[in-house]
Amino acid sequence: MSEIKHYTAHWHTCPYPLMVGFGAGLFLPWAFMLQFNYEQGLAAIVTLVVGLLLLVVGGLGWAGQTIGIVNDEGWAPSAMLMFIGTEVMTIGGVMASYWVLRAQAPIWPPEGVTPVDAPLMMTIFLLASSLVIGFARKQGLAGNAKGFANFTIVTLVMWVVFGYSMITDWGHAASLGNVLGDDATAYATTLYGFTGIHFAHIIFGAMIMMTGIPSALKGRYSDSFGRAMTMYVHFVNILGIWVLLQVYYW
Repeated sequence: MSEIKHYTAHWHTCPYPLMVGFGAGLFLPWAFMLQFNYEQGLAAIVTLVVGLLLLVVGGLGWAGQTIGIVNDEGWAPSAMLMFIGTEVMTIGGVMASYWVLRAQAPIWPPEGVTPVDAPLMMTIFLLASSLVIGFARKQGLAGNAKGFANFTIVTLVMWVVFGYSMITDWGHAASLGNVLGDDATAYATTLYGFTGIHFAHIIFGAMIMMTGIPSALKGRYSDSFGRAMTMYVHFVNILGIWVLLQVYYW
């Protein structure tokens, strides 16, 4: 019979979730509004820097509450599930606005716009990382922390390659006349907006993986962290399918 763990009820006073919330939910949207709504460039840059600092420091600190702690309280998967739920609702709102835009457009892409080729092969490449992270999770469950780290490193490299391909695709799209600014078309706004959302999730996921690798290489594996990280990787890969279908094929 497996051992049943009992934890004493107590208040969690960790400040890091609050920092992440203020960074991602307050300062980053403020930076966007200051730049594109009010054309306050300097204020937008300052707000962006503050938001990124809060997000990075808070994210790393928050992750440090469970990464490398073998017998933690196991809250990471539940927290990740709630986080993914908020992301789904947010993306659902963006999707609804896009559907309204598409329903009103007689022709899509609009006339005079040069569409960008769909990154089908790179999306398939990204989806393959779900298999690799699955192997990492299997190694962790078997008690092989270093095996978990090695497969996570492979996943991280795959995500970096995919992220780089997104940047090069943006450069190609810009060379075709799809630019942001006062002359931006609805197609360009959709293209950079949706792929930008996906790219942000790629960056955040890469940070999660990087914070977990060092402790795993030292032989410390937290099953709670490994499960939560795997959930996030699968979520972002599914998001990649959504971006591919919505932006490039519909």
